[in-house]
Amino acid sequence: MPIELKEIIRFIEDLGYEIKSEVSGKSAVDELLGAFENVVPKRMTSTEYLKNLRETGYGKY
Repeated sequence: MPIELKEIIRFIEDLGYEIKSEVSGKSAVDELLGAFENVVPKRMTSTEYLKNLRETGYGKY
């Protein structure tokens, strides 16, 4: 049975602990959306780029 985050926070606060959290207006998805922008060259798809990296031995050395 899934437990909501609010229930977990309330449980921890009932144990006597203080919860410090920052609430931002953005979701994690929105914050990470542009994090990997321009990693894959514009002339390639991500699949082509990964295939090229595997062929060149990226990460084996």
